[in-house]
Amino acid sequence: MIGLLAITATVATERADSQSALALNPELVAHSQVADAAGEPFGAASARRVVPGKAGIIAVRPDGKVFATFGHGAVRQWYTATGRRAERPLASGIGRINSIAFSADGKLLAVAGNREASLWDPTTGKRSGSPLTGHVGPVRSVTFSSTEKLVATAGDDGTARLWNSGTGSLVRTMTGHAGAVSSVVFSPDGQLLATAGADNTVRLWQTSTGRSIGEPLAANPGPVYAMSFTPDGHLLATSDGGSVVRLWDPVTGKPAGEPLTGSSGPVYALTFNPDGTRLATSSGGDNTVRLWDVATRRPAAAPLTGHAGPVRAMRFSPNGKLLATGSDDGTARLWDAATGSPEGSPLTGHDGPVWAVRISPDDKRLITAGDDGKVRLWRLTTKTAA
Repeated sequence: MIGLLAITATVATERADSQSALALNPELVAHSQVADAAGEPFGAASARRVVPGKAGIIAVRPDGKVFATFGHGAVRQWYTATGRRAERPLASGIGRINSIAFSADGKLLAVAGNREASLWDPTTGKRSGSPLTGHVGPVRSVTFSSTEKLVATAGDDGTARLWNSGTGSLVRTMTGHAGAVSSVVFSPDGQLLATAGADNTVRLWQTSTGRSIGEPLAANPGPVYAMSFTPDGHLLATSDGGSVVRLWDPVTGKPAGEPLTGSSGPVYALTFNPDGTRLATSSGGDNTVRLWDVATRRPAAAPLTGHAGPVRAMRFSPNGKLLATGSDDGTARLWDAATGSPEGSPLTGHDGPVWAVRISPDDKRLITAGDDGKVRLWRLTTKTAA
């Protein structure tokens, strides 16, 4: 039986004690510069920062042994168990990087930047094939399909593109957004692609044909901050600046029930738990997080309170027992995913907003990335209840 979570967390210092605690070494903290993506207003060009799990500051290899970060025009990989740097830098010299993602088998790393998108071999550190050329202007988001050999990219040129991850060749181009495309997310089976744009809409596309499904998922009073499929792919959740979360049937593109209301202010982040029965959403007006029962569309717990600023990042642990959150107040927190009760004390150390949180596949490590340009690694341990 899993009891309360006991947190042992040590951030990097010049005198970090490797015998008593896990710490990121000073080089990692100095390298992992995410501040080059900060300072922009939230909206189309920066929605990638708040779409859970995909376009991002941190990418965790599927086996959980390595995670990647980007900054200063390069990508570096780090061992999750120790925080030590792994292999050589990737994608150095290609300019500003906006998004990174591992393939489902961990054999490729996709990089999207202001100049181009490209594929890299994480083991050798060498480019895999030619650059993914075709976008005009910055590429804002990149992600792999979990089942097909496809890579999706989103660009300021108003297009989303699908590429063959084996050859790097362009498969098809999707057009329709009236402005930049800020984020792309595959459905779990890889048959659908959801795109968010500067026109405040989400669109659904068939990956096999590139055809749009239904009308744009609109009714958004502002930028699309987050979108996520349920693990079974039967629902798509979207959030915006209007304090409402909408659930959609991705097959038809029609609303799936009534919107989830009750949040105060913009919903900057949302995420489903691993079995799709719970949805966590942030509430930017009162700095809370809300847990929803997906089947009933009703709150599953009282609002999660404690953060002193809006929550921009959230992620459930792979075992579904914890929810990690990152906030503008500079802290990350852990919560019991069933009850919404806080687990341990706030995790401090970042000097500014926490933009991303990830829990490793073995549920033993928490990775946080902040506006201070630092990535921190935390050890999670469990006690056995008496």
